[in-house]
Amino acid sequence: MKVVQVFKTDVPDRETAKMIAFLLQRDFAQCRINFDLDDCDRVLRIESRQTSVDEMEILLLVGLCGYHCEPLQD
Repeated sequence: MKVVQVFKTDVPDRETAKMIAFLLQRDFAQCRINFDLDDCDRVLRIESRQTSVDEMEILLLVGLCGYHCEPLQD
């Protein structure tokens, strides 16, 4: 089963998104991680094949990089 979690961010550009995705990928190696900065919510998408990742850990890691992140509701 595939689990997709989507977050609204304030990541400003592709360079920053690449850096954050790289850091997230280190902690969540089993996940597929990408940003859609063309979306008005500057979406961070995390896809896992098994279970969802800890939302608080994602918020903390993005926050430590100096950016805001919050789960997007369906």
